[in-house]
Amino acid sequence: MISVCIPTYNGSEYLKACLDSVLAQTFTDFEVLVVDDQSSDASVAIAEEYAAADPRVRVLINEQNLGLVGNWNRCAELARGEWVKYVFQDDLIAPDCLAKMLAAAAPDTAMVVCRRDFLFEAVPEKTQRQYVKYAEAYNSDKFFSAATVITPEDFSAAVFTNIGKNFVGEPTAVMLRRSAFFSYGPFNRAMIQACDLEYWTRIGVNCGMTYVPETLATFRVHGASTSGSNMGGKRFRALHLDELVMLHDYVFNPLYAPLRAVADRLAPAGSLKDMLAVKLRDMGMYARRLAPDSPDLRQQMMAELETMKRAYPALQGVHKLPFSRRAAFVAWKLNKLVHGPGTAEREH
Repeated sequence: MISVCIPTYNGSEYLKACLDSVLAQTFTDFEVLVVDDQSSDASVAIAEEYAAADPRVRVLINEQNLGLVGNWNRCAELARGEWVKYVFQDDLIAPDCLAKMLAAAAPDTAMVVCRRDFLFEAVPEKTQRQYVKYAEAYNSDKFFSAATVITPEDFSAAVFTNIGKNFVGEPTAVMLRRSAFFSYGPFNRAMIQACDLEYWTRIGVNCGMTYVPETLATFRVHGASTSGSNMGGKRFRALHLDELVMLHDYVFNPLYAPLRAVADRLAPAGSLKDMLAVKLRDMGMYARRLAPDSPDLRQQMMAELETMKRAYPALQGVHKLPFSRRAAFVAWKLNKLVHGPGTAEREH
């Protein structure tokens, strides 16, 4: 019924705890699919040890390193279950996670989401506070109150008024019907940080989601995590180019037509395109802020932007807005809608 997918890459430190939490499930009709992305540590050996002890565990090794998002997609390709439940190598799920998420799903449900908690290890207190504050500001409980079945229209409205905010959560808190990958495509490999948010949005604006208001997943935060490394050396790509790609898809990708319809109902027609134009116009400013004392690094960032423009030709046709009254109003109004006063900075 369920393929529990664990994409691994040098995850030996926490992999045993992850596998133990999965194999302790009260619901038993599942396979565990460990797909290793050419690890150089003991990840494969650990996974094969579990496979030898439990026939539900399958271990596959990619012939070449596919990268984080490529490995997520590979897991979905290899999964045999009706549902795909990602559990990342650092994370944990509660013993009744699969049972409760599956019980909440209706025949037409494509995405089930639960609450998640954080487990911090060797992370500065400031970073811990940022994660907690962000999760408190942006979560399904806050956006949808007591609702458990979220319509595509309500999901689209939450996305539009909170552009760039992940109110769904990390992949370990999500279960997807495998058919969604055939209907709506794979994760976008052009993104490195917001790839999960973009995918939840792609599914949610078309299918909505089912919400289980219980904490059934634990997201581990530690210094060696992918999120930590992205926010360290790749901040421009993670924070700004990812959002640029996401806005591009909101404006041009046919799968986002439901979001555009809701956006036009809530705000002046074309507001999403205005947001994209403002974002594109301000990329140089973001580069200066991230590297105020390094012209070479800023040049590298702008080169990354040009590469992204070549990959997404429609960006070439998005005219940069002049600093007109309309552009100023759109930028101010959408900033108020999206960020509001005193909300948390994005950490993930």
